[in-house]
Amino acid sequence: MKMQRYFVSDDQWSANTVIVKGEQAHHISRVMRMSSGNVIICINDQGEAAYCRITQAEPDHVTCRIEENVSSDPELPVHITVAQSDLKADKYEWVVQKSTELGVGTITSFPADHSVVKWDEKKSAKRIARFQKITRESAEQSERLKIPVIERKSSLDEVLKEGQPYDHKWIMSERSAREGNHHTLDDALRQLQRSERILLVFGPEGGFSTREHQTAIDLGCKPVSLGARILRAETAPLATLAMLVYQVELKR
Repeated sequence: MKMQRYFVSDDQWSANTVIVKGEQAHHISRVMRMSSGNVIICINDQGEAAYCRITQAEPDHVTCRIEENVSSDPELPVHITVAQSDLKADKYEWVVQKSTELGVGTITSFPADHSVVKWDEKKSAKRIARFQKITRESAEQSERLKIPVIERKSSLDEVLKEGQPYDHKWIMSERSAREGNHHTLDDALRQLQRSERILLVFGPEGGFSTREHQTAIDLGCKPVSLGARILRAETAPLATLAMLVYQVELKR
């Protein structure tokens, strides 16, 4: 049986004890029906995991005794930022969930010229909280030690001009696909080294405008094709990440 995992903030840890609160405590005590003696895995803000035995289980708080550190590390050897332009809510949530499962470190949203939906700034905090909940649950499900960071940028220009250094910046380009440049992703993947930082930029349902495409190139992005077929906006990130994970983690 799979052992349940819970991300717990540092202020709920002490030298030998972890106290799980709120929604997660309810999940442990009421949904999973765990009680004193059961063991769960708790993960702190630094990505350190430990086996924790429940000593008291209440609907609003669960007290655990730390028994042993978890030694395995399932995180990718590279840091990936997925910059996904705005999509319809269900499609964007799908990208957030699956990107988390595939090991992404940061997920950044931004409006694009051809975005079908417009971000309602009045609901910004609520949407970000929703995405954060999805990343936490997906990280727990996929047995990760870190929850991806959720960011919001005002434009593609801001995404590309921010001070964060990247070793590689790729714009996933249907233009390259239509031009037949189908080996660019393979070429890009072969250049990757451990511990590098990679920025992947994906367009909306309508694709990037000519202006955005050229801006990305001018600001250091390499246009990359995903093959001869033109993928849906929500498919492109998953296809890219699957190939990237194979290259940096699974390839012998």
